[in-house]
Amino acid sequence: MGFTNLVVLLLGVVALTVPSLGTYESPNYGKPPAPVHKPPEVKPTPIYNPPKKEKPEPKPYKPPVYEPPKKPPVYEPKPPVHEPPKKPPVYEPKPPVHEPPKRPPMYEPKPPVHEPPKKPPVYEPKPPVHEPPKKPPVYEPKPPVHEPPKKPPVYEPKPPVHEPPKKPPVYEPKPPVHEYPKRPPVYEPKPPVHEPPKRPPMYEPKPPVHEPPKKPPVYEPKPPVHEPPKKPPVYEPKPPVHEHPKRPLVYEPKPPVHEPLKKPPVYEPKPPVHEPPKKPPVYEPKPPVHEPPKKPPVYEPKPPIHEPPKN
Repeated sequence: MGFTNLVVLLLGVVALTVPSLGTYESPNYGKPPAPVHKPPEVKPTPIYNPPKKEKPEPKPYKPPVYEPPKKPPVYEPKPPVHEPPKKPPVYEPKPPVHEPPKRPPMYEPKPPVHEPPKKPPVYEPKPPVHEPPKKPPVYEPKPPVHEPPKKPPVYEPKPPVHEPPKKPPVYEPKPPVHEYPKRPPVYEPKPPVHEPPKRPPMYEPKPPVHEPPKKPPVYEPKPPVHEPPKKPPVYEPKPPVHEHPKRPLVYEPKPPVHEPLKKPPVYEPKPPVHEPPKKPPVYEPKPPVHEPPKKPPVYEPKPPIHEPPKN
């Protein structure tokens, strides 16, 4: 018993001296809570609801119209048409056409054309253009801009938000729905339709057509065409052409041509041209263009189609 008492006393002393494990201090104890970022509120876009149109009244049901059966057409026989026999065509011979013989073309010799010798072009020297030396651009120093020092943002500590514990959802039991038993459909018997018996078509017999016997065609003999006998062509002898004997060509010596000595070109100096300094372009600001807001598309609902009940 003494050993157990000693053990109990030792455990009580240890429990009192050692700090309890249940209390835990966080490192952020005593500091303001971090700010909670809330997104900006976004307004929902308005939904366009088109105006509702009144439904048209349904058309009254019209009963079907009875149409009597169509009678087949009756064709009357046509009398036969007598066609006389065709005569073969008769062609008259054409008289022969006389074509005179063609003559060869005669070309007249053209006289020689004298072309004067071309002169070389003469270029006038341009005077030199005096360009003033360009000045380097001068940049004006901009004054320093004073920027005030930025202050760090100050966050106000928000009070802690107490959130109650969520309760589990409670589902209410739905009452049972009583469904009546379905009845089988009842079809009304249609009255029998009386159809008269079909009569076979009546064809009237055609009277026999008398066709006269065909006569063989009669060809009229053509009269013989008299062709005169062809005469052989007669060629007239050409008179002999007298040709003079050719003389040898004699070349005359050309006189020597004196060419003057070429002078070097002389350039006249051009006067200096003064160019005024260019002005920078000035741009006029354009006025703002007003664009009206776009309207959402309007869809018109289609009217319902009334279908008559089927028999």
